[in-house]
Amino acid sequence: MKHEVPIPHHYLWMTEGISDRKLRKDKFAGYVEGYLKRSYPELEFKRIEGMTAICERRE
Repeated sequence: MKHEVPIPHHYLWMTEGISDRKLRKDKFAGYVEGYLKRSYPELEFKRIEGMTAICERRE
């Protein structure tokens, strides 16, 4: 079952100074994954859509 978790906007601010697009995208995804592991350990991160993390419940 798909779960949608809003991503806090300060994660954009945290990657603002990175000019390399791929590096910024990877760093942003890493921050989001860390946030989800700490705040929603029951969910498994799948992907990002806009400012929403798409997750599934861990089995």
